[in-house]
Amino acid sequence: MARRRDVVRNSNKKQQVGSWKIMSIIISGIFIACFIGIFMNLKVPKPEEKIVPQATKSIPTKNCHFASNKGRRPYQEDRITCDLDLKIPFLGRKEVSIGVVAVFDGHIGEYASEMASKLFLEKFKFHLKNYHSNEFMDFLKSSLVKTIEEIDAEFSKIAIERELYSGTTAVVALIYNNHVLVANVGDSKAFICSQNDQRGEFAGEIVKELTRDHNALRLDERDRIEASGGIFSRTINDVPLLNGHFPMTRAIGDVPLKKYGIIATPEVTDWINLTSKDEFLVVSSDGIFESLSPQKVCDFLNKVEDYSDPSLLAKDLTLKAFLGGSRDNLSVVLVPLGSRV
Repeated sequence: MARRRDVVRNSNKKQQVGSWKIMSIIISGIFIACFIGIFMNLKVPKPEEKIVPQATKSIPTKNCHFASNKGRRPYQEDRITCDLDLKIPFLGRKEVSIGVVAVFDGHIGEYASEMASKLFLEKFKFHLKNYHSNEFMDFLKSSLVKTIEEIDAEFSKIAIERELYSGTTAVVALIYNNHVLVANVGDSKAFICSQNDQRGEFAGEIVKELTRDHNALRLDERDRIEASGGIFSRTINDVPLLNGHFPMTRAIGDVPLKKYGIIATPEVTDWINLTSKDEFLVVSSDGIFESLSPQKVCDFLNKVEDYSDPSLLAKDLTLKAFLGGSRDNLSVVLVPLGSRV
């Protein structure tokens, strides 16, 4: 009887082993089939695509060439608003076209940069409709300043109500009648890359910087903050930090820091006449400049032979900054000028 039980037990074991083998073969077959299916339909990325995270949100632009990437950061807090053919109708006057390029580099969340990017064109156009008899280019300048300050006031009110600590830089370039004007709040940048007539070792691009960073390295900015009770202590990348953590002296939002002299009043570089030697207007968040200087950006653009797709050129520029070590979000708008149009 015991022997019969052993035979039955051994028979059951063989059946179980056989079942497991069949199941293993089936599972392996399914896995191989899935792998082949995925492989056959898989787009093999370029080496740089494997390590560069892609932007996940659409960017509202019109007639603009740009690239935006979150880089090594877990979140994308940069925002871009751009329209190189913004139509402004005036009562009893012909329609006017203005180019507008704006980059907002958010921090402590995307709330401020998101709101600023969505409100900017609407508020700017509203102010322009009130134009009567002032000199138009001066009116554009004052309207731009009012727009940025209104966005700050509106966001700050919401931030107080909802206990938001977010803030954002703002760099805005206006292009009108072959002139460029730039308003800046914070440490994003705008500059023009121009041809250099010299040859040999002096050949290359000339950089016309249109912004100055707002931080404690500028005595006028530092004095205002310290007069309001702000204290600069340690530094990061050689820039003194307000209350140990904030590197800028101007920003939209950042409500808790306004009592220490943080303001959203933009610094304006007045109208600059464009010439035939001006090749690119570059408007960018500061992530680009963690590894590239404005001069290196212009040199890079000068060496590129194919300018047929400036959007691809902008993407290549963000990739170059990323591979060079930049850790921040990366956003840039390229506006071809002169011979590059």
